[in-house]
Amino acid sequence: MLNDLDTSKAIALEILHNELNIIPALVTRFPTGYCHCVYYVKTDIGEYVLRVTNSKWHYDGSVKWLNELIPLEIPIPQMLKYGQYKDVYYALITYIHGRDIGEVYHTLNSTQKHEIVKEIAEIQRKVATLPPSKIDDYENYSHASRIKGIENRIQWARKNITINKVFDPAVCDAVADLLCTFKDYLANVKPVAFLDDISTKNVLIHNGKLAGIVDIDEMGYGDPLEVVGLMNMALLAMNADTKYVDYWLDEMHACAMQRKAMMFYSLISCIGFMGERGTKFDNGKAVPVNQDEVALFNTIYHGLISGI
Repeated sequence: MLNDLDTSKAIALEILHNELNIIPALVTRFPTGYCHCVYYVKTDIGEYVLRVTNSKWHYDGSVKWLNELIPLEIPIPQMLKYGQYKDVYYALITYIHGRDIGEVYHTLNSTQKHEIVKEIAEIQRKVATLPPSKIDDYENYSHASRIKGIENRIQWARKNITINKVFDPAVCDAVADLLCTFKDYLANVKPVAFLDDISTKNVLIHNGKLAGIVDIDEMGYGDPLEVVGLMNMALLAMNADTKYVDYWLDEMHACAMQRKAMMFYSLISCIGFMGERGTKFDNGKAVPVNQDEVALFNTIYHGLISGI
């Protein structure tokens, strides 16, 4: 139902009128978002964001975490109203001015990057105080389940790479082999909650400063270095410098082994990025395939492999 752009906007307008009693002056769909259709809504009295999805799982996660994180006083949107309309789910949230850090990274100087990272590291420290009972299925978390989770990510990448036929599925083999060398490290990680999707997207920057964090549908639990590895891969994919990651590791007081583990997490993200290329999501969007990007990802992959 949300696969067609015109249909999804019509549904968004119905929700605004019929459910929220909002008469918008402007409704524009954001270009980002693969699991939600996300709209900027402007009215005579304010600006909002409307998120619409067919996925109850993503909807439930968004509602849960935006509400659970309120006591931590971190810069995230405020949930205004949410519910089900026909066979879709919606959430109206406050609008935060800013652009994804990936869009403005090249405009930031070293001092700005460092200041943003300090705030991000502090936010992650606050999130780490969440009791494990808040995390879905935390009781089943163990060293074995952690290893299994990484194996599943490798298999997910292998499956998508095989289906999409953009990369060679063999890239997953070396990653699976490397997992064995990190089993002792993973066994000694003290699991904590962390925001797991704050890389070059979802971190909003306004006038060179952190404005807010958006798109919180789920919570990571385990090693917070995992998201640092994701950011490292995302910056490499932009052909950008990785000073931001260096500052982040310093803020975390990461030791040599942790820095090596971060590179392993980057490698897992790398094959994940490869697996996404060509994949079509529930809202009708497909990740485009660009041959220059294919060559870049292969170069990044080999660089990460040789650096571990």
